[in-house]
Amino acid sequence: MGNKPKLFLILILVVFLAGCQSYTILNENDMDYPSINPMPDGDEAEIRLFYPHKEENVLLEEVRIVNLENKRLEDVVIDELLKGTRQAGLRKIVPNGVKLLSIYTQGSIVYVNFNKAFIKEKTEEVDEVLIIYSIVNSLTSIEDIDKVQILIEGEKRENFNKHKLNEPLGFSHVLLELPYNSPESIAKEYYDAFLTRDYRKMLAMESARDVNETGYNVYTSYYETKELGLVHYEINNVEIIKYDSEIIFLYELNLYYSDGRINKNNWIEMNLKYEDNKFFITKIKNYEENK
Repeated sequence: MGNKPKLFLILILVVFLAGCQSYTILNENDMDYPSINPMPDGDEAEIRLFYPHKEENVLLEEVRIVNLENKRLEDVVIDELLKGTRQAGLRKIVPNGVKLLSIYTQGSIVYVNFNKAFIKEKTEEVDEVLIIYSIVNSLTSIEDIDKVQILIEGEKRENFNKHKLNEPLGFSHVLLELPYNSPESIAKEYYDAFLTRDYRKMLAMESARDVNETGYNVYTSYYETKELGLVHYEINNVEIIKYDSEIIFLYELNLYYSDGRINKNNWIEMNLKYEDNKFFITKIKNYEENK
C-alpha cells in the first residue's frame, strides 16, 4: 500500500516530460526531409510502348511508369504513345493530328477508335506497318489483351493502304527482331527466280531444310513442264493480312508467255514463316484463275 503514492508520482512525471519534449521542424531543403510520393499507391502503373528505331525499321520497347489518374490503362497507353518517345534513338511514328476518339475492351480484344487523320494515302508501306504494330504491340502488352481492332471514325476500314484493318491483329514479334521486309519484295524475288528458271533458288525459298538432288529434279521437272515459255510477270494490288513470325498476304499475279498467252490470277495468297533469321514460303494458294 505504501508504494502506491510513489507509483502515482512516477506516472505524473512521465506524462509531464512527454508533454515537454521538443520537436524538430524540417525544411524542404534539408537533407533529411522525407520524400513525398506524388502518385498514391495503386495509381502507378508500368507500361510498355513500342516505337521504331531512328535508323532501322524495327520496333523497340520503351518502358514508362505513369499515373493512371483514374483512367483505364488502355487509355493511358494510347495517350502516352501519341505523345511520342522519350528516347533519343527512337522516333515517333503515329502522324501528328491523330486523336483517340474512344477505346473499349470486349473479352481479350481492345477496340481503339481514331479520327480520319490516322489514314494518309501517301504513307509508305514500311511506315504503315510500323504505325499499326506500334499501337498493336503497345496495347497487347497489357495483361489479358490479345488482339487489337483499329477503327476509323467508329467504323472498320478494309485497308490502311496495303495492310488490312478489317480484323483484329495480334502482337508482332518479328518486328522486334528483324527490320521490316516487304512481302511484295519476297514474292518478286521468288518470281524473278521463276522467270530465270533458277529452280534451286525457288526451292530454297520454299524450304527451311536441305533438299536432296532427287527432290530438286522432281521440282525442276514440274515447273519446266507447267510454266515453259514464261517471259514476264506482274504483281498487283498487294494486301497484307498479318505481319508476324507468320506473314499472310494477297496479290494479283499476271503471267505472260512467249506464245502470247496471259495467265491472270485473282487472288493468290502467299504465307511466309520466319525461321533461322529469314522468311520461307510455306504456302501459295490460287483462289481464282482466269485465262
